[in-house]
Amino acid sequence: MKRYFQHLCAFVALLPLARSHSAETGTPILLGIEPPCAQAGTRQEVVLRGVRLSDIEEVMCRDAGVRVQRIGERKVIAASPKTPEKDEVAVELEFAADLPVGTVALHVRTRTGISNPRTLHVNRLPIVAETAATAKRETAQLIPMDRTVWGHIIGSETDWYAVDLAQGQRCSLEVLAYRISPTDLDAVLQVWAPDGRLLHEKDTSQLYYHDPALSFVAPQSGRYTIALRDSLNGAHQNDARYGMGSECLYVMHVGDYPQVTSVFPLGGTTGKSLEVEMLGDVRGVIRQALKLPERQTFNFSPLGSKNGSWVFDKPETVLPKHEKSTGTGPVFMMASSQPSLREVLEHRTRDTAQVLPVPPFALEGRIEKSEEEDWYRFRLPKDKSWRVDVFARRLRSPLDSKLTVLFGDKSATPLENDDRSRNDMDSTLIVKGMGEEVTVRVADTRGQGGNNFSYRLVVDEAYPQVNLTTASVEVMTLLPLFKTGHSISVPRGGHGLLLLEKQGDATIPPEPLDISITGLPAGVKADVAKLPLASGYYPIVLSAESEAELSGTFAKPSGKAPGNGGTEVPFEQRLGMVYSHPAQTAWYTERFSSVPVAVVEKLPYAVKVASTAEAVEAGKKVTLTLTVSRSSGAAPFPLTAMFPALPPGVVHGRIEIPADANEVAFELEIPATCPPGEWPLAVVVCDSDAAHLREGGWPYYQYVVVQGHHWTCAPLKSLRILPVAKP
Repeated sequence: MKRYFQHLCAFVALLPLARSHSAETGTPILLGIEPPCAQAGTRQEVVLRGVRLSDIEEVMCRDAGVRVQRIGERKVIAASPKTPEKDEVAVELEFAADLPVGTVALHVRTRTGISNPRTLHVNRLPIVAETAATAKRETAQLIPMDRTVWGHIIGSETDWYAVDLAQGQRCSLEVLAYRISPTDLDAVLQVWAPDGRLLHEKDTSQLYYHDPALSFVAPQSGRYTIALRDSLNGAHQNDARYGMGSECLYVMHVGDYPQVTSVFPLGGTTGKSLEVEMLGDVRGVIRQALKLPERQTFNFSPLGSKNGSWVFDKPETVLPKHEKSTGTGPVFMMASSQPSLREVLEHRTRDTAQVLPVPPFALEGRIEKSEEEDWYRFRLPKDKSWRVDVFARRLRSPLDSKLTVLFGDKSATPLENDDRSRNDMDSTLIVKGMGEEVTVRVADTRGQGGNNFSYRLVVDEAYPQVNLTTASVEVMTLLPLFKTGHSISVPRGGHGLLLLEKQGDATIPPEPLDISITGLPAGVKADVAKLPLASGYYPIVLSAESEAELSGTFAKPSGKAPGNGGTEVPFEQRLGMVYSHPAQTAWYTERFSSVPVAVVEKLPYAVKVASTAEAVEAGKKVTLTLTVSRSSGAAPFPLTAMFPALPPGVVHGRIEIPADANEVAFELEIPATCPPGEWPLAVVVCDSDAAHLREGGWPYYQYVVVQGHHWTCAPLKSLRILPVAKP
């Protein structure tokens, strides 16, 4: 049976029809999209592959240029000894002709949950799928120029392609693997000439890290052979452990287009026009005038780590303009509010340091030669703290910056910084202004340089640099990809928890935030916790009416710092799309400014929490009771309760509620250091015995898939903490 859908507002709405409720319903998981690419201005059928997609209601997309025209029936991929059962649903998508080149993220909303996002790459080139001919070099699949080809590389496979070129013709190749694949595919790209010589081999690129890109001019006419493989022959691919082998996807652009590798300058002032040089193409420098956005395009807040791993951040991008508008990849630029200045030639020593105005400003510079240093002088007004910040690696420059601030009194100890943190190779210093002139040196820690070693030296007041993001509500799950809490399901007549996490600069005194949220589905209300003091977590309990329509929206949380003139604190999700070694590193992240929220079917259970006392003195204990209301006639099942937000310093492990129990009491120990005030208690519950959380062996993926789970939470409860009584 097929269903037809209409695009509504900012998401793609699918008109629901009745279908049987599967026993495997619950939070859906979207594993992959095939093909993982599309041509703008066309209609294309894609297959959504995942788990628990049987009761699909809607495919949600933040980009209004993507519309769903048709959905097919669900197909089941049978389980194997290593992989669990999966679902496939074919969806016909329409892509607007003016859709920007880049990735769009899709979520699947079912009647019982909402999935994690998966990305689809949109470009201007016609799409070609790999064929069986790619299996051998002798039968390499011939690709016409100006095409996008997609395929799979699993384990030690090599995919072989061929392209016919005339002497002197440019051929550019760009691979998307980490940027679209849900698994670890560290692609290596090789090109052989018609005479069999290896011309080029690339396994990285300056702009796209582990996704290779290259451009060359054909030295002779003939057929060139292209090989694509995994650098570790699949050793890190997740297929054996997580059952995701068929999701080892790649996309490759093949055409005569500019393959830019860097840009100078790296940014400018918001709303201003900017003349830029785009470097790296084999045809030479591309000069263009760009109009920068009216808003700041880079979040200044600290990058931080996710799940104990590094994060490879994704800044804003712009596309080089050229006559074909084909497959060229984006370059990374920054627009910020500070006046933009350019470096001058003679500032390579402390004595010839370039004199700059009183900050704030953003200086556009580059280290053009090995062992070169750039020197600047400016006065820092007193009684203020100033942030001296180098933006380089964050904007894909190869510069590994080293920042030094020297004072007029040469006996004073200089300040120096190499890396902002272990997660970030850029440099930052906080300097107390004394009304005197300071000298700043920018260099590369390795003594390297080149015309692409660009940087922005941004000097501005050290105002609070914080943002809000979503936090997982689970205590522990091995696969961060599937953590619950980044997409929120609110059952009819029940509750769902949106847990916001504040990421901020430790050098700035924290202050509590006033939290708000807009764009919720009809029939959903938010109970926003009011915290007496600043906290790392801000719980919001979303409640749906009993007859609320099953629907989904992209809601926008935000915060304000009332003690700082109402400074807006933005919301931003940075979600890892590919996780691998070491330590489950997020090798590619996507940034979202909203969070998907869905109204789902009523659950056969609900919970609430109550305490024996409305107030408790710090340093003492308080008893709380979890009460479960189960629907009559429902089969008994165990529940697991978790506590993602408690008063400061209070910790409590998960509680398992047996299938035959409807109430459980537990104690919270309030440390003597807990600040007094009304502190919220956030309790989330899933219908599982939490075996996937408790088991110590591999693989975890099967537990996550098979047990699935419906998630809910208790209504927001506050606990008043009293100060320690004086003796």
